[in-house]
Formats: sequence, C-alpha cells, structure tokens
Amino acid sequence: MQIQELRKKAMALPKTPGVYLMKNDKGKIIYVGKAKALKNRVSQYFGSQNTHSVKVRRMVENVDDFDYILTDSEFEALVLECSLIKQYSPKYNILLKDDKGYSYIRVTKGEWPKITAVLQKGNDDARYIGPYTSSFSVSSSVDEALKIFMLPRCNKNFPREIGKGRPCLNYFIKQCSAPCAGKISCKEYNEAVESAVKFLQGDSAKIISDLTAEMEEAAENLEF
Repeated sequence: MQIQELRKKAMALPKTPGVYLMKNDKGKIIYVGKAKALKNRVSQYFGSQNTHSVKVRRMVENVDDFDYILTDSEFEALVLECSLIKQYSPKYNILLKDDKGYSYIRVTKGEWPKITAVLQKGNDDARYIGPYTSSFSVSSSVDEALKIFMLPRCNKNFPREIGKGRPCLNYFIKQCSAPCAGKISCKEYNEAVESAVKFLQGDSAKIISDLTAEMEEAAENLEF
C-alpha cells in the first residue's frame, strides 16, 4: 500500500484511544504502538517524513498496512500495547525502545504500603506490576490513582510519623486521606491501596461502579 493510501486510511480512524499494529508486505507485525487519539497519532507516521528520526523513517518505509484495536481508555491501550509487544516481539519496538527501558508500578509491603512508578525492579520484597513501555503513562496513571483513592504522595514513613504533624494541602483539597494525622485507619488505608491497584491493573470499571454505589448509599444516609 502506498504512503498516500496509508495516510488516507489513517485519517479515517476515530479520535479515540487504542492500539495500532504496523505490518510489512508479508503481513508480519513490525511495530505496535498505543495512542490517546488513534487518528492523530497514526496519521503522523504518514505525513512529512522530515519530522521523524532515521529509525522511524525506516519503519514507515517498511509498512504496507496496519490494523487497530479500540480501547476504553489510554491506560487500557498501554496495557494492551505491552501485552502485544510481548506476544509478537516486533522488530521496530526493539529498535525504537526508549533508552530508559520499561517502567513498573511498585507496591511496597507492610502495614502501610505505598504505590509508586519506577523505572526498574529493585532487589526487594515489593510487588511489581508491569513492565510497561511508557514511563510517562505509568507515572500519570499512578498519580491519578493516588488522587482518586486519596493516597499520600509524600515520603513520610507510616506508622512512625502518624500524629506528628498537620495534614498537608492535599488533605484539604480532598486528594489525600492524611494517614499522617491519623485521619484514616490502617484497615481503610489498605482497602484504598487494593482498590487503587485494581484500578491500575485495568479493573477500573468495577472500582468506579463500587465507588458510585458507595456514594449513592452515603447520599441516602445524608453522609456528604
């Protein structure tokens, strides 16, 4: 397929999240990518080649067609992208891989676990989820999950520092449950961590449904 035909096909894509699979003239997958808006991302490959690096231009020269898979969110696209790269080991994903390598979601052990985005596995007993190919997406997703489930983003050590200071601004703007000030029990905190982990692993629909049910129940009980 000529590059003009590929661009025309790309311009017909929806502006929704998804994964795209570039194929050569033998139908082999040579590159897998994810996008927040498929039309915008994929069409860029078949526009001006002057804006691309040499490696990207070489990849585009070998593209004969592409397929795509729609997802419900950018994070779902990230997870699917990682899975497909593992499955097919596309040539250009290896050649174009970020020098920083893959990223992980790290969940520490203990009574008061913490969730962070890291660039590599450590030699510890923490739980690691991944790998993922985009450190930016992982960091953004972890940050969003921490906000949604009101988990701390500070470096305070719990339970050692509980009750030793006032809550920070995040507590007052309802982005942290302030375990540092004893505003949440250990049990409630661990439930929030598990919900955040499920959310990050792609179980967001169930978590949102559970949260909606809890909100509706609280509203009925006038617990605003």
